[in-house]
Amino acid sequence: MEAYLPLQDKVVLIVGAGRPLGRILALGFARTGAKLALHDLSPVHLDDTINQVHALGAESHSYTGDIGKGLPCRALISDVLDDWQRLDVLVTCLHAAPAAGLLELDEWDWTRTLELNLSGPFLLAQAAAAVMQEQGGGTLIFTQASTADHLLPALTASQAGLVGLARAAALELLAYNIHSFTIAAGDLNAWEAAASDSRASLELQELAVRLCNPAAARLSGQVIFPGRQ
Repeated sequence: MEAYLPLQDKVVLIVGAGRPLGRILALGFARTGAKLALHDLSPVHLDDTINQVHALGAESHSYTGDIGKGLPCRALISDVLDDWQRLDVLVTCLHAAPAAGLLELDEWDWTRTLELNLSGPFLLAQAAAAVMQEQGGGTLIFTQASTADHLLPALTASQAGLVGLARAAALELLAYNIHSFTIAAGDLNAWEAAASDSRASLELQELAVRLCNPAAARLSGQVIFPGRQ
């Protein structure tokens, strides 16, 4: 019996694929037959993810660079198209989280966090959606993260912005069969220690893959919690 591969030959770009959360999602998509475009800020971050997805038999290419500005974001999407000739799913998993509270937070850290956590996803979604519009559809997934011990102002503000971005994108892009979701991934620190085959990891992987199914269109724009759907 042939294996069920729900995303056979689809191209999935995962930004932040070298981080624990991004790596877990990459492994989930690797089992679906998808072709993986794996991005992180440095190639050093990607080595482990690449080795693990190749062990699962998935095809992948790696990409590096800053995604806080428009030019490198558009260049990344262009590079993915050069390699794969299409883009079906964009997943953002970069989460800068400076530890300082409101009274101590440096202006540079605030600005940099918003660039990586919110401006980057916006600029990538903007470039990816143009490609998906021409293809006839696609999926945008923004992972929202937090820290369990206390609210960090830069991280918290940027993650609240992701919710608004996903909702606005869902409404505007509905006519083009492009659906947008926020996955509430929870505590970043918990993913640092999570095994890729833990219950939490498997629920997250299952959810992300399911959101790429046309049947998930009714949830477009919503914040989705793993294990609750």
